[in-house]
Amino acid sequence: MKITIESMQEQQSPPKAPAPKPEPEPKKTELEKLKAMSGKDRAWYIWAYYKFHILAVVIAIGLIWQIGLVIYHSTFTSAFHCMYLNSYSSEGPNPAPLEDQLREYLGLGKKETITVETGYIAFGDDATEYSYANMAKITALSASKDLDVLIADTACTNHYAELGAYMDLETFLPADLLEKVRDRLYYATGEDGTTIACAIDISGTDFVTESNLTQDVPLLGIIVNSVRTDNAVALIRCILEP
Repeated sequence: MKITIESMQEQQSPPKAPAPKPEPEPKKTELEKLKAMSGKDRAWYIWAYYKFHILAVVIAIGLIWQIGLVIYHSTFTSAFHCMYLNSYSSEGPNPAPLEDQLREYLGLGKKETITVETGYIAFGDDATEYSYANMAKITALSASKDLDVLIADTACTNHYAELGAYMDLETFLPADLLEKVRDRLYYATGEDGTTIACAIDISGTDFVTESNLTQDVPLLGIIVNSVRTDNAVALIRCILEP
């Protein structure tokens, strides 16, 4: 190897320092990243990275809402429950007259509820799954003492009279009211084979017209295990003594 002055100087000179590394760019926050994106990219980014968080929040809000509703509705009490059966019309029965008149008559508060439902029942070969579902519902409501009155046609009234579902109105109604409805009493065969006054014919009343009830004969019967019979009697007075 040929030794030169230049080579000797290179060996004697200190090693060169490495070139400095460039400073890393400061890491952007999530907010800064989102601000720099277009609206479409921002939506995609949020859904891609936070969808499980979003779903968890939605589920939590839904659960809190449902629990709140349950707690709120637990402060309500049922004042009356009535079902209209076999009122066939294109418009359907109108529950407003019963709800409004009975609420005013009883002086109910906002948290005392009146429930009016509609159902259709056919018998024999005409029975459908919907009929059986309504029968099951009435049975369940009656068994749990949540149903007070049925307003039905003659076929349904006869059917439920045979099952022992109705009060005998001749022995149950107050004497003054019994005298007023005596000419309207409807008799049917009861569970034990005897004839009972199981319902009141309310046809021709303003209540029937306003409620749009179209049964062949609208018959009002009080369910035998109702725990709100006083309110059922009040409804009869509302209808016949408006």
